[in-house]
Amino acid sequence: MATHTTTPEPKKNRTLLFVVLGVAAVILISGLVAIVTGGDDEAVPVGSVPASVDGSTPVTGDGIVRGEVWPVTITGTPLPALADGADPVIGTAAPTLSGYTFDGSPVVVDPSKGPVMLVFLAHWCPHCNREAPQIMQWKADGGVPEGLQIIGVTPAVAPNRDVYPPSSWLTDDMQWTYPVLADSEDSDAFIGMGGGGFPYVVILDTDGTVLDRWAGELGEAGIQARVAAALA
Repeated sequence: MATHTTTPEPKKNRTLLFVVLGVAAVILISGLVAIVTGGDDEAVPVGSVPASVDGSTPVTGDGIVRGEVWPVTITGTPLPALADGADPVIGTAAPTLSGYTFDGSPVVVDPSKGPVMLVFLAHWCPHCNREAPQIMQWKADGGVPEGLQIIGVTPAVAPNRDVYPPSSWLTDDMQWTYPVLADSEDSDAFIGMGGGGFPYVVILDTDGTVLDRWAGELGEAGIQARVAAALA
């Protein structure tokens, strides 16, 4: 009776097979990661601030490296995230914000010069694309209270999403004429003011306390009513 035996595979061949399979697995995983994260690593032009002649203030003009995101300085305690129901931060002090607009010009949020309306607008957000023109129409119709400072802030910058970059989107597409503070890569201004959705608005009194804040679209009439109530 014939017997059949299985000849063991040489050890070196098994080792080679394991190496080949391992490399193939790494390539497959890398490919999947590339598919999942593709586009998210696109570079965002980050502003840098050249020093002036005396080294104390940023210069403007041809010496500026323009950017879609800029460093933001937050002084004070950040606000907790906005939640449903009564807002516990109404009447409490908000942190102060300072930073730069897209061309490197300094922007300081200073409520002592008049109450402030901070409007956080993401370029890719459909609600923001509808609400920003409503704010500009509110201005055109003469509804903005005298002395109210309106400052746009551009968080959540994403090169792989709609209507990038925010610098041209806000000024050209939205026809925004109010000052703009370019938020940081990590949306520090938005997070520091307790943002959680877009559009997001914070109203500050002249002493820097929070009068009101909300997220979502209100339209021109809704904005006017909400601001009037906050400033009353």
